[in-house]
Amino acid sequence: MVQDISVHPKVRILQCFDCGTLEELPDFDGPPEYDVLLEFALSHHETGGHRHVGKLYDVEERVWRMTSLRDQIIEQMKGGSKGLAAFDPAFYTVRDTFKEDAMLCFNLHLRPQEGCGDYRSDRKRLLPDTKAERKEVGLSMESAPKRWLCDFCPVSAYYERKRRGD
Repeated sequence: MVQDISVHPKVRILQCFDCGTLEELPDFDGPPEYDVLLEFALSHHETGGHRHVGKLYDVEERVWRMTSLRDQIIEQMKGGSKGLAAFDPAFYTVRDTFKEDAMLCFNLHLRPQEGCGDYRSDRKRLLPDTKAERKEVGLSMESAPKRWLCDFCPVSAYYERKRRGD
């Protein structure tokens, strides 16, 4: 009997114990020092100079895409820990849209490796569609969370390395 040794595409799931979140990353088959997407994801898991603790899982993509199986996997990942936030499916749709838009911008800027003239410019800032609600409770848009399309771009890894002094 011949065994099927075909390799199935995988996704990586980054579990942050400090934030209580899960983050989906594409598979990477190369030296860790070239894994800019993981480096970028990890850059958001730091508070006051303290790097968060977490775990990285490999999961077959076809299994992860099945909602019922994904829910079971998340329960296993929780392992009894409280507060782990599995995201609503709409979150993944919005995040994927931001990633696609960032890659379009990256390609329009001719795939820069060291910096970008548009990095975190005002026109790349992602503003919540809550202007009326914020005004109603006395909050300005300046106090809105500061996120940029650039945060989803591979160039952000360059700025993260620069910030850390690498």
